Amino acid sequence: MLKSRIIPIMTFNGFGLVKTKGFAKNPRMVGNAVQAAKVYNNRNVDELVFLDIYASDKNRKMNLQLARLIINECFMPVALGGGIKTIEDIHDLLAIGADKVVLKTKIIDNPEFIKEAAEVFGNQCITIAIDAEKRDDGNYYLYNRIDKKIELYSFLEKIKSYPFGEIILTSVNNDGMMNGFDIPLVKEVEEIIKVPIVVSGGGGELEHFKELFSTTSIEAVGAASIFHFTRYTPRDLKLAIASVGRPVRIVEKQYIPEN
Repeated sequence: MLKSRIIPIMTFNGFGLVKTKGFAKNPRMVGNAVQAAKVYNNRNVDELVFLDIYASDKNRKMNLQLARLIINECFMPVALGGGIKTIEDIHDLLAIGADKVVLKTKIIDNPEFIKEAAEVFGNQCITIAIDAEKRDDGNYYLYNRIDKKIELYSFLEKIKSYPFGEIILTSVNNDGMMNGFDIPLVKEVEEIIKVPIVVSGGGGELEHFKELFSTTSIEAVGAASIFHFTRYTPRDLKLAIASVGRPVRIVEKQYIPEN
């Protein structure tokens, strides 16, 4: 069985790290991206995701200089996303050391771009961000800011055979609420998507992570608020996940004798 992964998701607004709540405007500032990457690296997280969440809205590219500084702090895989519109954009991110790129707005407008990207770079480095919003009618839709109403499960059925390596599934309704994951949503998506799923949105207590890993088959969880606003560490999360029988990678601190 593959080891379960803990993946901090760092969201950037063009100036610093921010944490959204229900994807609302005016997210809370939470720190410096490079410093946060250094801390996560020291705490032995399994991977790191860095997203410029307003890049597409502002029609800007990823800040390559900043992204390179983040990657240089990391000895684990790093995924970068935000403002990706062309094959050249992907090339630029991989060229500075990114292990994966995260696609969202571009593929909502043009799902075929997934195939184009995979043909050039391989599907293993293509990650799809799926932001699921449950609306008043009880149905889930693909959250976007380009005014497209797209039913979530229909979209997933359409792209499920496309060549991508994994998806990051975020519950918009639970984002930043720290009140637990949307387990029914995760189970529905698992039935459709057969690549690894990184689940995000709602984790605030250790019990939330235990429930997620004991009731679904997912292999990875994305987290942010629990690290920003509680005393829990990535190690705490891994121990909680291990307690429900799922394998994790734990790096024990080495004893360095005094001279």
